[in-house]
Amino acid sequence: MSEARRAKFRQGLHHLYLPIYDALCAELPEDWQPFWGVRTFDEQAQIYAQGRTLPGAIVTDAEAGESPHNYGCASDWTLFVDKKPLWIALNDSRWAAYQHACANVGARWGGQFKHQDRYHNELPINVRWAEIGENYKSKGLNAALTMIERSTAV
Repeated sequence: MSEARRAKFRQGLHHLYLPIYDALCAELPEDWQPFWGVRTFDEQAQIYAQGRTLPGAIVTDAEAGESPHNYGCASDWTLFVDKKPLWIALNDSRWAAYQHACANVGARWGGQFKHQDRYHNELPINVRWAEIGENYKSKGLNAALTMIERSTAV
């Protein structure tokens, strides 16, 4: 399961994020697997609406274009047991392995965000992703991608 799943989630990732993703794959044991990688702008808009205009709890503060997932610059991981995701508690000591792996490979880990997202890791950049989103909305996708290229910290 692990190699095929990891290969599936590798598809469409940004070339600047690929070395981080590949290093995470090498660093993490097989029971850690990705469950989200690239997210379309429509998917982002849908999950942003959740808890606002759609039923359910709020799951993101990022509108379409404001998430690194929209540009292939992030992935979300969790433990898998019997091919099923295990949603571990925020205080579970097993997060340390993921946090350590993210630090080792140069990823920005979501567990260190103001609104913690322990599953998440992303390409470190020198601007906020909301600024990338503003650039996307005002100037288009190519302008946002250029801004990412110019804003990398790696």
